[in-house]
Amino acid sequence: MYHGIKHFFCALLVFLGFSIFFIPPAHTNTPEEQAFIDSRPAITVANEFDWPPFDFITDGKPAGFGIDLMDLLARKSGLSITYVNGHTWEELTKMFFAGRLDVIHSLSVTPERQKKALFSSPYYHSKNVLIFRSDTRDIHTLNDLDEKIIALPKGWSSIEFFKTHYPKVHIIEVESSRQALEYVDQGKVVATVEQEGIARYFIKKFGFTDLELSGWLKNEILQETSSMHFAVLKTNPILFSILAKALANVTMAEMEGLKDKWFSRSGRQIGQEDVGLTPEEQNWLTTKKQINVCVPPERMPFSAMRGNQVIGMTADFLEIFGERLKIPFHINPALSSEDAAKQVETGGCDIVPMISKTLARKTRLDFTSAFMDYNVVIISREDFPFIPGIPGLKSKKTAMVAAGNIIEKVIEKYPELDYILVETIEECLIDVSTGQLDAAILSLPVASHYIRETGLTNLKVAGHSSIKEDMRIGVQKDNKQLHSIMSKVVRSLNHSELDMIYQKWLGSELEHKTDYTLWWKSMSIAGIILVLVIGWNRKLSRLNKEVAIAHETLRQKTDELEHISITDSLTGVFNRRHIDAVFELELKRSTRHDRDLSIILLDIDFFKAVNDTFGHQIGDTVLKQFATLVKNNIRATDILGRWGGEEFLIICPEINLQNAVHMAWTLCRSIASEGFGVAGPQTASFGVTSHKKKEKTQAMISRTDKALYLAKSNGRNRVESIS
Repeated sequence: MYHGIKHFFCALLVFLGFSIFFIPPAHTNTPEEQAFIDSRPAITVANEFDWPPFDFITDGKPAGFGIDLMDLLARKSGLSITYVNGHTWEELTKMFFAGRLDVIHSLSVTPERQKKALFSSPYYHSKNVLIFRSDTRDIHTLNDLDEKIIALPKGWSSIEFFKTHYPKVHIIEVESSRQALEYVDQGKVVATVEQEGIARYFIKKFGFTDLELSGWLKNEILQETSSMHFAVLKTNPILFSILAKALANVTMAEMEGLKDKWFSRSGRQIGQEDVGLTPEEQNWLTTKKQINVCVPPERMPFSAMRGNQVIGMTADFLEIFGERLKIPFHINPALSSEDAAKQVETGGCDIVPMISKTLARKTRLDFTSAFMDYNVVIISREDFPFIPGIPGLKSKKTAMVAAGNIIEKVIEKYPELDYILVETIEECLIDVSTGQLDAAILSLPVASHYIRETGLTNLKVAGHSSIKEDMRIGVQKDNKQLHSIMSKVVRSLNHSELDMIYQKWLGSELEHKTDYTLWWKSMSIAGIILVLVIGWNRKLSRLNKEVAIAHETLRQKTDELEHISITDSLTGVFNRRHIDAVFELELKRSTRHDRDLSIILLDIDFFKAVNDTFGHQIGDTVLKQFATLVKNNIRATDILGRWGGEEFLIICPEINLQNAVHMAWTLCRSIASEGFGVAGPQTASFGVTSHKKKEKTQAMISRTDKALYLAKSNGRNRVESIS
């Protein structure tokens, strides 16, 4: 028996050894393939300039998922690669099919292309979606695009698809995916089509906050164009065989590593400051040598002239733009915002910074997307009652600044309003303070700045308008090159830069959503005294400023207390009490306007094991990291709160159940792929539901809780929904 077993294992070992010896590894090249590699110092591979995260240029070097994959295939096969860039996608595809490039990567298969090229197996797939502005209400499916204009990059397979299957759709061909999204954002077209993963990458990375995604488009032919392959001409089958073998030899871990690098949250930070100029735009800047800027008169904290120098937020933005574009910005003072716009219109200047887009100005200027926006408010004296919006100013003596940035917006929306024009912001506020006028309509940061500067502490925010002052760059109409350049440099602004400028010039000036009634009442005596003092002698500015500083300190403390009262002290997101109140308000708004509303309840799986194994300190760290991860991966309009323990609630206004489920799955995958330090990988379970007509909050919460329980019962690390 023993000898029988011994002989069996000996025979098995001999067989295995024989097999291992004679079965070649998957990446072994044939003699013809090796001869090809030895004879070619390098193969040429396409490199597009502006299609992150797949293929782009940063710091003059090729970068992206496709570039890293091709480099990996070169290492596995023994090939060397020379990347060819400086061309658009359309130009690269023409060069490839003309035989001037050996390989083109990250492209989809079409019948026309298959006639000339060999395609690898797919190495990435993401469903196609529609991307449109958030204020667009009639675009959901491909059929909704009939007789409408969309933007698609030149040379894309989706152009052929639309011409064949949706001939009524009008297509504008643009240079890149980013430009297509910019056209949508600026309202030049109604939509574009892109792979979901890439669209979300662009929206997150470059701040297209006004854009939304549809659900996956239900068209199999179109969805076939969303798989990524590399291609080699049929005239070069040996090269294709070499690369196909190398791709087959890429391990799952290697492929997941590439996807994590380029599609995770950390991947979106790579090349963050890349503006993405085309060669033509770069040449235009080189020829231009300087950009002339028209700056309106004093309007702090946005801008003011001190001699020939501009100060305020404008100065900081122009400094960043100059560094990114490597071109100086020359300042030309203007008499007013209207004068600045007129100079740009007539060619006296190239741009006007930090200007609002209005219906009248749109006919004369092109605008970038907004990079900041602020509330327009009603300022009155402390003894004035609350004013319910601009219609409540009827029969009131109301002032606006003649050279202001918001007057057109107010007149557009409220043409029946009676108002008095004043010359300066200071004059406007003083006239309200001393009772010559009842109220003033001003941008909140402007009002806050000048109230502090003048010490007019008997003034308050008496009401809010439905108007926002949006800050954009205005460019001469039809100057397409400059408009594209300025749009891209605005998009390159990251959150830390915006926060830095915000804090530097606004700090705590901006009003938060706090009831200041008690504060104003406590200051009423001082306010009355100060009004009298101003009436007697306006030169007592030093005393006024000292009082203003004391009041500002009190305001900061009030803000701090308000922040503490609504925030969970551990995670920094909203606490249960505040999220309950917000949920109630959103539910009422949804019912009143018949709009979509969904909620997501999520719970960290097996969190008790983290505390039991690593202690509560590590558990707290996991909770904080978890909350930050969720907050960074939801929309700006979504509201996140800690529901209790390791449970969190996300309130999702204006989103239906299908899209909320999709959002939850995206979060689920992001959490599962995130490292949580010594605690190791974590997962979460999600319950999702949407609002039904006349439904109360408790009914929605109960249904979401059941969905969460279902997700846990079905194995955790998943999403379940109940409609």
